Amino acid sequence: MTDTTTSFADHWSTEGYIVVRNLFDDALVDKLKPVCESILEHWRVENPEKGEPGGGPESNVMRHLNHPGYAKPLPEGPSTILEAASNPAVLNVVEEILAEPPLFKCTSLFFNPLIDPRDGNWHRDSQFRSENDEAEKELMRVRAHPAKGVQLQVALDPSDDVEYVPKSHLRWDTDEEYHIRKADDQANNRSNDMPGAQRIALEPGDALAFNPLGLHRGRYHVDKRRRTLMLTYAASSSLNFDYFTDQPWFMLDGYLNGLSKQAKSFYQAYIDAYKEDWDTRSEAKPFHPE
Repeated sequence: MTDTTTSFADHWSTEGYIVVRNLFDDALVDKLKPVCESILEHWRVENPEKGEPGGGPESNVMRHLNHPGYAKPLPEGPSTILEAASNPAVLNVVEEILAEPPLFKCTSLFFNPLIDPRDGNWHRDSQFRSENDEAEKELMRVRAHPAKGVQLQVALDPSDDVEYVPKSHLRWDTDEEYHIRKADDQANNRSNDMPGAQRIALEPGDALAFNPLGLHRGRYHVDKRRRTLMLTYAASSSLNFDYFTDQPWFMLDGYLNGLSKQAKSFYQAYIDAYKEDWDTRSEAKPFHPE
């Protein structure tokens, strides 16, 4: 949500989020939709990361759509996802926010659950990495500027399931916000009365990125279809080896075959950054192509 006089970086810095209209054109959305559907169907039956079903009917998110195991139902599936995640238009937006070249991190898909519809809980991602309020305040201070990463959500179907409180990434909760987010052992965190909350509507191809230190939540409906592809990037200077970056299948012979020259170069930087970790610390299930 920027105008002609406001850059993505400025809007991200001041408001905590951006909306990029038509980041993916209709042709790319139409190409991605059946790919994501095939991958999701396969994940429900067998997540190749685990060799077992990916999640129950209440699930609403899956990770690593670029896993080579998803080539089994659809050979071009992982490469289609990789090309989308390295799309120059995407990387230009991310680089503007990070103020340095981005490094790939992860792909995810948000989807509507089959059972248990619910409004999500209001939170800041910082609360999950802090033992108490004072530690969370310090984490927010340290991580507020500059941006260390970007989660770019691209709608494949119309969606208004993300809510965000603009500017909340720059400050601590008001009393009313804290009552909803944390008070009473978080008993109120699904409240629909969060002050200043904005529901962000996206059409297919539109993209949303928000600072996860701000107050936000998602909504999950059984009867309202949702397919949102999330592409996650880190600043090249901010490496973090964890589940999201533990993708040793990038080292498989031929994994990048068929990708454009630009895409191969982008992912080679990712391989160079994490190869040693994959060699020594990876906990990913070994993958053996048939």
